[in-house]
Amino acid sequence: MESVAIAILKIAFGFGIILAVHELGHAIAAMLCGIKVQRFSIGIGPGLKIRNVPKLNELVITPFVIGAYVMLDENDLARKSFWKRNFVYVAGMLSNVIVAILILIAYGVAVSKAIGVSFYIWLAGWPLTISMLTSGAVAPSEAVSGPIGIGQMMAGSQFPYFITLALLNLAVAMFNLLPLPPFDGGHMMTSVLEKIMSKERLKKTVFVLQMVGLAFIGFLLVFGTIGDLSKIFKPPSR
Repeated sequence: MESVAIAILKIAFGFGIILAVHELGHAIAAMLCGIKVQRFSIGIGPGLKIRNVPKLNELVITPFVIGAYVMLDENDLARKSFWKRNFVYVAGMLSNVIVAILILIAYGVAVSKAIGVSFYIWLAGWPLTISMLTSGAVAPSEAVSGPIGIGQMMAGSQFPYFITLALLNLAVAMFNLLPLPPFDGGHMMTSVLEKIMSKERLKKTVFVLQMVGLAFIGFLLVFGTIGDLSKIFKPPSR
């Protein structure tokens, strides 16, 4: 019973800290750019609400930690320059990368190597993954994990716990580079399209990108969960 409780705490802490770090990056960048933060939520759904929190205004903490978000004043955000808005969008990913670097340094990895590896995984992760998948070097089921598989990574002993957190921070940063809403890369793509499209065309294009992005997330969740379950219930090899 104790080991199960510890595993649950590891998973809850892991999801909570990785996602909170990401959203805190957005919040800090927004504050630096003069954009009002209306709400900061660790977890999604009903939970403890703390109002009148300095800078964050409303802090929400819920037990459903597979998610987090920061609510910004959309009017403030829209009034800011192209560069300030994109600084806010990239700050979440950058905060995950910085945390990963700090963890690796704490585990004795040389500063230059920790920085190099972390930025390489973040920026080259997608091209590298696609290359390995298309060449057959990695099977799709091995490249994608759902919440169950990620939870097993955090609760398992294959890697030291905080090394796993470093890798997952980098995975979150990498995924958010995708140029599809609701990923941060999608918001960055939208800000670029604003420069070259009419409002009407932009609206239709963003809608299509949002549908594709949501479908992609749904596919990853279903595919990853099926893969996780198949590994759990896979018959032992003889």
